[in-house]
Amino acid sequence: MRYLEGRVKLAKLDFLLRYPRHLRRVLLAQGARPDQVEEIDPDEAPLDARMMRYRYGPWDPSYYAVLGSLIGRGLVEVAPLPGKGFGYRTSASGARLASDLRADESFAHINLRLRLLRRHLDKSGNTLKSYLYELPEIADATWHEDLT
Repeated sequence: MRYLEGRVKLAKLDFLLRYPRHLRRVLLAQGARPDQVEEIDPDEAPLDARMMRYRYGPWDPSYYAVLGSLIGRGLVEVAPLPGKGFGYRTSASGARLASDLRADESFAHINLRLRLLRRHLDKSGNTLKSYLYELPEIADATWHEDLT
């Protein structure tokens, strides 16, 4: 099982998952066909709390606490990656929980977005950051400004 490489990538994927409007725009800009993104509702409100603009793009200050909690509960494993910082992956119990959530129909719209992220945007954190900086709402935001 492979690791997700670093917090930058995690933050950019999280942003795209939370903000369906931006996910749709990035997917189309990166070559996804309109029929592949038609089920993404661009008017759906962002998930959870709003993210803010930070040095490397969208960021949620709660990442450290959330990651610490997931690691502490044995749901996520962390490992140093040669020259790349840290990698994250689900543990066996975390994978079982994720599977249970994917099977829950109330998460269908999130599961769709997750599949699209994996299929089209499994890129480095820096590549994802560059895609997001093509969006004026991100590029033009000031540090610590809430993103919409």
